[in-house]
Amino acid sequence: MKIHAKSDIHLLSCEAEMAAATALQEWSVIQQLQQINDEEKLKNRMAIKALIRCTHFLARRHIPPTTNFDELIDLIVSCGAEDLKGFLERARLNATYTSKVAVVEFVEAVGLWAEECLLKRLRQASHFSIMADECTDVMTTEELSIFFRWVNMDGQPVEHFLDIVPLKATDAKTIYSALVEFMKDKNIQISKLVGMGFDGAATFSGKHNGVQSLLKQISPHALFVHCHCHLLQLACVQAANATSGIKHVYITLTTLWKFFHYSPKRA
Repeated sequence: MKIHAKSDIHLLSCEAEMAAATALQEWSVIQQLQQINDEEKLKNRMAIKALIRCTHFLARRHIPPTTNFDELIDLIVSCGAEDLKGFLERARLNATYTSKVAVVEFVEAVGLWAEECLLKRLRQASHFSIMADECTDVMTTEELSIFFRWVNMDGQPVEHFLDIVPLKATDAKTIYSALVEFMKDKNIQISKLVGMGFDGAATFSGKHNGVQSLLKQISPHALFVHCHCHLLQLACVQAANATSGIKHVYITLTTLWKFFHYSPKRA
C-alpha cells in the first residue's frame, strides 16, 4: 500500500479528487451568490411594480403624476408597504425611480401597455368602425384624433381612443394617408373596416374626394355616417340662434370667458 500510495496513478487520483471537491465548493458559493442575486431582483421588481401601479392610479383619475407622485409614495410607505420601504432605503439616491423623469417614463410605459392591450382586442375583431376628427392644439399644430369601435368576443360593442396623429395639412388626401399609415403601423387590417364616423365637412364627407370616399376605395362595403354628436351640436347652435333668450345667455357666458381668459391677471 505504501508503494501504491507513491505511485503516479494514486497521486493523480488524489489530485482529481481534491480538484473535484474544490470545484464543488466553488460552485456552491456561486449558487449562493446567484440565489441572493435572484432574490434581490425579485424584490426590486416588486418595488418597481408598486411604483408603476401608483403611476397608473394617478393617471386613471386624471391626477398630475409628476406633482403628486412623491406624496402618494410617502403615504403608501407610511401605511406599511415594507417591500417598497426597503427598496427606497437601500437604493442609491439616483436610483429610487421617484424623479419626474422616471414618472414620465412610467406613464409612457403604461400608455404603451394599454395601447397594446386595445390593439390585441381590435385585431381579434371580425370588423370595426373608425371615427376621426381634426383640431388645432395650443401650439397651432394640426392634429387628428382617432377612435375605433368594434365588437368584443363576448358580443359587447366597445369604443376606444387610440392615438393623436400630427398632420402636415388638413386636406382630404393628407388625412386619408395619415389614417391608412396609422392602421398599417399598428397592424390593423383595413379590409375589416365596415363603418366610418366623421363630421359633415367636405374634407371628410365629400362624395368624390372626401376622406370617406377615399377609404371606400380600399373597403367598398364601409358605410359613412355623419357623426351624431356633430349633428346635435349643429342643431343646438341653430336652436340657440333662433331663441333670443338662449342667444343672450350664450353671448354673456362667452363674454365672461373671454374677459377672464385674456386677462393679464388670470395666471
